[in-house]
Amino acid sequence: MNEMYDYRNCQSLFGYAYSVHLRSGGVCQLCGAGRNAEPSFDFWRQLTVEHIIGRKQGGYRNDIKRLISELLPESDADEQKELALAIDAANTITACSFCNATTSRYKTNSMRELIEEAISESRQPEAIIERIRAAIRQTLYDKRKNVAWKLKSVRSQYEKEFLPSLLFPPDHISAF
Repeated sequence: MNEMYDYRNCQSLFGYAYSVHLRSGGVCQLCGAGRNAEPSFDFWRQLTVEHIIGRKQGGYRNDIKRLISELLPESDADEQKELALAIDAANTITACSFCNATTSRYKTNSMRELIEEAISESRQPEAIIERIRAAIRQTLYDKRKNVAWKLKSVRSQYEKEFLPSLLFPPDHISAF
């Protein structure tokens, strides 16, 4: 282990996630963690990519590409790719690990439903993406409310149980 670790292997921070984290300013878009703090390596390494419309609902980039190709076969490959990338960008945000984990089973409409509904209104890429962005914004709003509710309960238990034990640990527990 004398050589440096190849940071590019850390896909959750440098690969696909890199542009998502830059777009989100390194702030959790669900709870706001990191908003009022100086940038910190220890916080940054806890960031994840949250797909507002998740994997099971067809919200991952490759799923979106397949849907666009299937539902808009008359569009050329470049138009399909551009639309899929725009939808993917609208569907991905930075989330702290808590928020990502706590929203992983959140039920939403499928990406297929969103795209089909948008296409039924217009086949113009700009109109499609705007319709999908509006639906995603609503889902994001709902997820934020859900996270706030969960954090209230978790914070209460943290302050009641964990913090006192952390500040005054039993003798048999030692720090790192």
